[in-house]
Amino acid sequence: MMLAFDAQVGHPLPRWRIILALAERGTCSQKFLAEHCRLDPASLTRQLQSMEALGWLSRATDPHDNRLTNVTLTAAGMTVYEEATPRRQAFFDDALEGMTPAEIATLESALVHLEAQFKTVATRAKASDPAAKSNAHVSMSAKRRTAAAAAGQISPEPVASPRKRMPRRPS
Repeated sequence: MMLAFDAQVGHPLPRWRIILALAERGTCSQKFLAEHCRLDPASLTRQLQSMEALGWLSRATDPHDNRLTNVTLTAAGMTVYEEATPRRQAFFDDALEGMTPAEIATLESALVHLEAQFKTVATRAKASDPAAKSNAHVSMSAKRRTAAAAAGQISPEPVASPRKRMPRRPS
């Protein structure tokens, strides 16, 4: 599907998702784009760098939160969007050829349901991830130690517990 999309529309699907999101929503943070376009942050950054080099978008630090980088489609990027949109529509028209409107509506409903289920499953998996819980526990323990040290209740550096040494086996 991705190869067919690229061949007919003229853009790889991940790149098109970024262009579409920016054209429809205006300026977006990179964090939002990664989530919305379902791209890992490193892949998104590579795509954005490439598109920025082509002059299709600009990136700037968010004026209200310097931890965020905002992305905006340029006039050249909007031209790319406008030229590719009819080819995208033709791609979907070809792909859905032979389906009735009722079948297309059923497919769309099923896809919406699946997307919601995937998000629910991902949220549940994150909540039950033992590594995430253990990291949160460590983080909270570190915060408690720091607060107690600041209050003068404990020494600032945690004392390492002694380890028992195992006797060496003869070679």
